[in-house]
Amino acid sequence: MREAAGQEVVVITSSIYEKAKAVFGEYGSQLRWEICPDAEGEVARMVAASRARIAALGAANYRGGAIYPALQANARGAGALVARFGVGYDGIDLVQCRERGIRLTITPGMLNQSVAEHTMALLLALVRNIPALEHRLRGGSFEHQTGVELSGRTLGVAGFGGIGRAVARIASVGFGMRVLAFDAVPIAAQLGRDGRTEGEFLAAYGLAEYSTEFAAIAPRVDVLSIHLPVLQETRGYFDARRLGQLRPGALLVNTSRGALVDERALFDALASGALGGAALDVFSSEPYAPVDPQHDLRTLANTVLTPHVASDTVEANERMARRVVRNIQAFREGRADHLDLVPELRGPAA
Repeated sequence: MREAAGQEVVVITSSIYEKAKAVFGEYGSQLRWEICPDAEGEVARMVAASRARIAALGAANYRGGAIYPALQANARGAGALVARFGVGYDGIDLVQCRERGIRLTITPGMLNQSVAEHTMALLLALVRNIPALEHRLRGGSFEHQTGVELSGRTLGVAGFGGIGRAVARIASVGFGMRVLAFDAVPIAAQLGRDGRTEGEFLAAYGLAEYSTEFAAIAPRVDVLSIHLPVLQETRGYFDARRLGQLRPGALLVNTSRGALVDERALFDALASGALGGAALDVFSSEPYAPVDPQHDLRTLANTVLTPHVASDTVEANERMARRVVRNIQAFREGRADHLDLVPELRGPAA
């Protein structure tokens, strides 16, 4: 396969392309999209066959290693790029990227509102028993089930980046919740980024309190909403010990990454009543598979589960597609300062 003059070949997975086909189509004169299935082996074969040095990838796992040597070989000294459609990159092999000089970009900020809205939708479904009520009504029952209001409840936001901030604002301003934030980043650093005083910062996001210690907020929250990134130090962060720090009957919502939560410990806490319920859009294994048959979250009545769709809206997909293209164009033009590089791969080694 040979590209037309001036065109750059980009291997893109079909799930991404279909979400924003119209946007990607606008750049057909500059970029030739080679569409392939999401499976890592298929991506690797397409990269090799098309001689592409750029791959646009979604949230699937690409840690088997086959894609990266092919991209490096096709770079022919001009560099290679993996452009993530999204913000998480736990499915990308950072070691391979670093060792082979492959840049890795993400689409920060493009999905914040969509994920924040889905977070609140999951929480509302949980506290108002919507899935159970809807299921029973379709079966012919008109039986009631009492819910609770969110107003006046305390929400703990674990991870105060863009999505955590959007959730905090919606929960405090829109629902009258009291919001406590937890993040490893000291508040001084947050203030420096925002250019605000502490009072202005708390007011901007409707926060009653900001802490760098999870244990400081955990016993006081009615709901914990997780928005941390997956790092070595956060993988499995919400284990039996930390889940046990939450007040009895607390609810948990996770729209970040499944790897942050010990699903066996979560199941046990939900089954015992230590936690009142959980609403999850992400899982340690996707498509969802229980850690073992005795810990299948689908068997619990106090869970609401969706298949990793929090960012999947028309608006977010369009924004992410345009950001992917912007990163590709900046890479082609050698404008490293315009790339949304992941922190681990910034600098000359990237």
